[in-house]
Amino acid sequence: MHHNNSPGQPALVAIDWGTSSLRAWSLDHEGSVLSLTTSRDGLRAVGAFATASRIEAAQAFAQTLATLSDRLGAPGVPALACGMVGADGGWTTAGRLDLPIRATAGAFEPTTVPDASPTVDIVPGLRTAPDAAGSCDVLRGEETQVIGALARLGDPANVTLILPGTHTKWLRVADGEIVDFATVMTGELHAALLDATILGDPARRATASGAPDTTPNTEAFDAGVAHSLSNPGQPFAARLFSARTRYLSGELPPAYISSYLSGLLIGDETAAMLAGTLAPGALVALCADGPLGDLYQRALSTQGILVPLLEDTALDGLRVVARAWGLLPTAPSSTSN
Repeated sequence: MHHNNSPGQPALVAIDWGTSSLRAWSLDHEGSVLSLTTSRDGLRAVGAFATASRIEAAQAFAQTLATLSDRLGAPGVPALACGMVGADGGWTTAGRLDLPIRATAGAFEPTTVPDASPTVDIVPGLRTAPDAAGSCDVLRGEETQVIGALARLGDPANVTLILPGTHTKWLRVADGEIVDFATVMTGELHAALLDATILGDPARRATASGAPDTTPNTEAFDAGVAHSLSNPGQPFAARLFSARTRYLSGELPPAYISSYLSGLLIGDETAAMLAGTLAPGALVALCADGPLGDLYQRALSTQGILVPLLEDTALDGLRVVARAWGLLPTAPSSTSN
C-alpha cells in the first residue's frame, strides 16, 4: 500500500464508531495525532439520516465520513474504524472472530467496505465459544481497546482486562491468547433503575424542578459499594432497595441517588467477577475513558485490588492494527503522541 510519508501530513483517519457517538483522529504516517474530533453521528444517527434523506445506508455512512475527514483536515484519506459501524445494520458487516484467538493485531484482519472511496477498513469483533447451555457472548469495538491495552502493557501473556461501559466487558488473556470474556450490563441497568423505577423517583422529581447538583458524589458511591460488599448473601434485588430506605430516612439526598446506585451495581459486579475470573496474583488492568474508570478503581481498591487505568486504548489499538495490516508503515521513526 502507498503511504503518505510527508511529515505532518494525514495518512490515515482512525475512528472508534459506536452506536450513539464516535471519536475520530487524523494520523500521520508515524501514527502521531494531527487532529481529533467527536460527534454524535453514531450508528443510529446515520441510519436516521439515511431514512430521512431517502438514501442508501452506505451513502449516508460515506457522507458522514467525508464530513468528519474534512473537519479533521484529512479529505480523501483512507480510514480504519472499529465498533458498531461493522455490525449488522452498520456500513458493512465485519464479522466476529471465534475464541480462542491469538492476542495480536495480526489475528484481526480488517474487512474492507465494498466500493468505498477512499478505502475504509473495519476491525472485526469477537465471539466466545458456546457454553453448556449453548449460549455465547459477543463484543464489537472492545477488541481494539484490548489490542491497544496489551501493546501498552508490553504484551503480557496472562492478564485480565476490565472494559467499563454501558455493557462492561471482563476479558481474559492466557498464554498469549484471548480465551474468554463476559458482558455485565451494569451501565444499562443503572440507567434503567434511575429512569424507570421507584428508586430513581426522587432524583427525577428533583431534576424536573431544576434543583439538584448531579455531580458524582464519591461518599455516596463508596456507601453503595460498602453495602453491596457487606451483604453478599442477600439477593441483589434486596440490596437495591437500600437506595429507597436510605432516601426515606434522610441519609441519601436525591442528587446522590445516582452515585449510590452506581456503587451498589459496580460493587456487586466487581465482587462477583473477581471471584469468578481471576487467578491468584493475576495482572489486572482497566481500560476506560472519563470518570467511569475512576469509579471502578475505587470499587476494586476497596477489595484490595490495585489496578492501572489505561485511557485512549482504542486509538492505540487502531494504530497497532493499521501497522499490522499495512495501513501505516510498521516502523515509526519516533514515538507517537
